[in-house]
Amino acid sequence: MSIAAPTLRAMSVAVATAAIVTSLALAACEDREPRLPDYMGVALNDVDARHPIGFVDGHKVLSVDAPPRARDVSHNQAADMHRFVERYKAEGVGRLSVSVPRQGDASTSQVLAELGRILRDADIAPTRVVRTRHSDGPRLRPVVRLSYATPQAVAPECGHWHRDVGRDPERINYPEFGCATQRNLAGMVANSRDLQRPQDEQPRSAERRSQTWSKYIAPEKSDADGVKAKAEDTTKK
Repeated sequence: MSIAAPTLRAMSVAVATAAIVTSLALAACEDREPRLPDYMGVALNDVDARHPIGFVDGHKVLSVDAPPRARDVSHNQAADMHRFVERYKAEGVGRLSVSVPRQGDASTSQVLAELGRILRDADIAPTRVVRTRHSDGPRLRPVVRLSYATPQAVAPECGHWHRDVGRDPERINYPEFGCATQRNLAGMVANSRDLQRPQDEQPRSAERRSQTWSKYIAPEKSDADGVKAKAEDTTKK
């Protein structure tokens, strides 16, 4: 069966039209704007880099009263100093500052003696403690001030919806992606220093290590080994 001339003409027109459309599409691809470099795309998809958590210097201060006629520090004062020193070990940056009144008083020596004992128990070297002096008013009771610097997290600002997120030729995360998570993390972290570096590891348990090593060098028989041994005894009998 022969194909009519009009049909051949229509097929030729369709082929020519498809060729023109294809050439126009290729030309559009060649003339489009260049894509972002790989390193820039990776940076835009990195939440920590795009919405970083900032840090500012903060200070924690503890004032310990030193009454003139006190023989020793109270239990509450000793507990406060102990908790303050433990917090310094966990979140402090730099050295611990111990400031005493400029006018020497025997009552402050009791506070310093108790503080020295607490620092030794906490395994804080003397090089991490700096001594300073301050001036108090004549009517104020002498106090010993403990202070240290600690970083405080600053949450990033969110809510900048300045771009249409429905059109994304680069296929990267939209600008506000992950910002709310970063902001919530900065607001609820108990120790901001944990966001900068991990905490020091605690000493391992010697008892647990001995138990694990004993099982390694002399493994205990499992239930399957016991069943196998009984089966072998039965077979021998």
